[in-house]
Amino acid sequence: MPDAVEKMLAGMATNRQTMNRQLAKIDEIMERSNNTLLHIESNSKALSPNVAPVESQKVYNLRPEAEMALSKILENFKLLMRSNDQREEAFSALDGCLAYRHRVEHLGSSVRKLVALYDTVGQMRSSQEEQDASEDSP
Repeated sequence: MPDAVEKMLAGMATNRQTMNRQLAKIDEIMERSNNTLLHIESNSKALSPNVAPVESQKVYNLRPEAEMALSKILENFKLLMRSNDQREEAFSALDGCLAYRHRVEHLGSSVRKLVALYDTVGQMRSSQEEQDASEDSP
């Protein structure tokens, strides 16, 4: 019986290490996504420094589903930042594993939404560049 308990604890420890690596990878991906979005924003501001504030602001019409997804991403991001400090609460080993698994699944979902957001922003940018090019050509 103690042998089975040791195997179970070893398996849980391995799962926890795997989840920690996954969390680190997800954190890295989110950081790169944030940096990319900040880079895009800074480039768009740098390209139009002399434009009046009203002209530099572009209005995009998004579908209600896309707008809802963006607001959920932002809300979930705020929740994740608040829950970051509470990671090390006293859990039983099983509760800890389940909490980490839930967090990894949630972060994975958020990463997929960030990738979709990045693609949407890229498409909007391409569309805007095409529109600008068609307006510039006589």
